[in-house]
Amino acid sequence: MPKKGRRPKARSSGDKWLVYIVRCADGSLCTGITKNVKRRCQQHDAGTASRYTRKRRPVKLIYQEVRPDQSSALKREAGIKAMDRRGKLTMIRQRKKPGKAVRLVARLEDIPNVGPAIATDLRQLGITSPDELPGRDPHAMYDDLCRIAGQRHDPCLLDTSIAVVRFMAGDAKKPWWKYTAERKRMMAARCRSEAMVSIAAPKSGNDDAKPL
Repeated sequence: MPKKGRRPKARSSGDKWLVYIVRCADGSLCTGITKNVKRRCQQHDAGTASRYTRKRRPVKLIYQEVRPDQSSALKREAGIKAMDRRGKLTMIRQRKKPGKAVRLVARLEDIPNVGPAIATDLRQLGITSPDELPGRDPHAMYDDLCRIAGQRHDPCLLDTSIAVVRFMAGDAKKPWWKYTAERKRMMAARCRSEAMVSIAAPKSGNDDAKPL
């Protein structure tokens, strides 16, 4: 049984790239990419890797994943940096101790509720493997897919996005329609919030102007 608090073992990746997360001395998280994570962590501790970690030393490696090339690593790095802290920690915990069902998922098409069409949608978002889903925002995924398509998708796509993200984060397997009611509540709350912002926004033009 692995010991708690044990650092991920740094490994050589040959020509492949690694996306990594280190925890700084102040508890903040820093994400980066490298071809040699052991050397990169040494650079962080020496204060030569980045301005952010220079004043937050020492650092501790808490997460790493192999990507096939630099382009893929950069996209994955950007995706992780877009997550909030809670999402990152959820992803890290899931990688350390995934559920039995999650451990059997190797391809996007192996995820419950994901067929060829949904897998294609996920790849359009730069998601090429199941382990990239924990911590993602399903609503942001849906909005991005609508933007890419240039039209509004059926809301059931949002239900499916919620289902796949939750499953990869460790929730029980559920059909996508089990999330429809939740989606409707969240979208209604979102519309109310946007309406309140619109009402509170100052009107343009000069209200004091009078016709001559």
